[in-house]
Order: sequence, then structure tokens, then C-alpha cells
Amino acid sequence: MKRELTPENIQELKENQIFVFGSNMNGNHAGGAARLAVEKFGAIMGKAEGIQGRSYAIPTLDKDMQKVTEEDLVVFLGNFGNYANEHPEKEFFLTAIGTGIAGFDSNYMAYMVLRANLPDNVTLPKEFVKIKGYKGFNPDLTCRDFQYEEGKDYEETGDIRACGNGFHFCLHPLDVFGYYPPARVGMNKFHEVEGTGDMDVDTDDTKIACSKIHIGAELSIKSIVDAAVKFTFEKCKWKNGKTATGNQGAASATGNQGAASATGNQGAASATGNRGAASATGNRGAASATG
Repeated sequence: MKRELTPENIQELKENQIFVFGSNMNGNHAGGAARLAVEKFGAIMGKAEGIQGRSYAIPTLDKDMQKVTEEDLVVFLGNFGNYANEHPEKEFFLTAIGTGIAGFDSNYMAYMVLRANLPDNVTLPKEFVKIKGYKGFNPDLTCRDFQYEEGKDYEETGDIRACGNGFHFCLHPLDVFGYYPPARVGMNKFHEVEGTGDMDVDTDDTKIACSKIHIGAELSIKSIVDAAVKFTFEKCKWKNGKTATGNQGAASATGNQGAASATGNQGAASATGNRGAASATGNRGAASATG
């Protein structure tokens, strides 16, 4: 079923429509869609989450105005999904939450919203209907006996299910190595892709199934690792301006005696310098050192 799109530049609502915006845990609705919600749709200053007037708040920033954790985001999106399920007579206009002041990458937020499995009475902003990711292939650019070509678009019909029907790819760059190892005779290939249409997720990792896929450019192993570092830093909560925490940690260090390490299920680390040292541990650890 095709998901309806959230109208752009919403200035008024019908009686059965709800404006859904991103908030912070202080309930300070001072900017962007949150300010519009206060001015036009009954949002309440000081109320961080939930229904308020003809609007609904989903926190994407904590009380320190830092990004909420992925675990908290799952909870907040789950709470919203439950409320929308309980009110099928309402139409919920989800805006591009988290992508403004909060600073989340729109691709990541699109994935989190997809993962939340929101009901059909929730519309999606145009930013959340496409997800870019990474796909592994055999050396001849086949995957599960299907032949692909770079630059081509493909479409699948039927019920799309992760680990079942549909074209599959991963949001997290390092997850592709779990399906196509980087070191193999003949060398497997990796490409950036974009999925659209009907989509479904596998919660065991970041695998996504989609009905439509575009095969983009081929990527080197270094490009995959660099993308993993970038992916992780965009999600991190920073402490004291120096330390980053998260489930998919990445670290880097530069200098004459730079050293870096990362631990976690998908740790990635790099170090450069005269005595650069790097180490990574975990199920999909990747590390590189130069110098």
C-alpha cells in the first residue's frame, strides 16, 4: 500500500487532522515546526511529548538539547504509533522530525520511522519515503541469483518482507559485511543504493527490504569504513565536547603518536600519525592505521 505524503507548508488543519512535530524534553517549542505547533495547533510550552491541542510532540532532543539516544527514539516513536493506532479516525501529518534543530540525518530518521511500523493513518514527509544504503554482491554483481547492473532501477511486486520478498540492502555500511565478506577469492562488490516504494525492516540489524531499488556507484572497502565512521558520528551524543557514546562506536585520532580504539558490535576505528595505532573489537569491527 502506498503511503500518503504529508502536505508541505501546513498552515491549517481539518477537524480530524493532527500536526506531528519534533520537540525537546524541556518542552521548549521555540523554533521550526514546534513553534508553528504552538502558534497554530495548540501545542503547550513545557509539555515535551504527546497530544496537545491538534498537535502531537515527539522528542528528538533531551534536556541538555543533545540528540536523544536511539533507544529513547524507539520508545517515543512507539508511543506515537500506539496513539495513532488507538485513533484510526484521525489523520496524523508527520513532519520531518529530528532533521532541523536536532541535527539528525534525514536518511537515519527515515529508517527509524520505517522501523517504528507506523499505522496507515500517519502520512510521511517527502524526506522519509526514500532511504539510501549499502548492498553487497557476488563478483559478477549478482545477489541470490539475480543479475544487477550499476545505474539501473529494479522493481519487485507482491508483499515486501525483510528476509523474504523484495530487494535487500543495509542502512549501516558495516552490516553488508555480514552477508558478503570483504575478503574473498574473486572479491565481492559493494554499491551504494537507494530504496523506495513498499519497505520493511529486519530488527536483527539494519537490513531493509524494498519494492524499488536503484543501484548506485561501486564503493571500495575504505569507502565503506569511512561511511561507517560518518554514520556513527552523526548519531553520537557528545560529552564534554570530547567523548562520544553509542551502540555503534567509532573513534579516530591524529598526531605524532595518535592512537584510537573502538569497541562494540559494529566498531570502526582509524588512526594517522608517525606512530598511529588503531584497534577495533566486536562482531563487525574494522580498523585501519597509517603512518
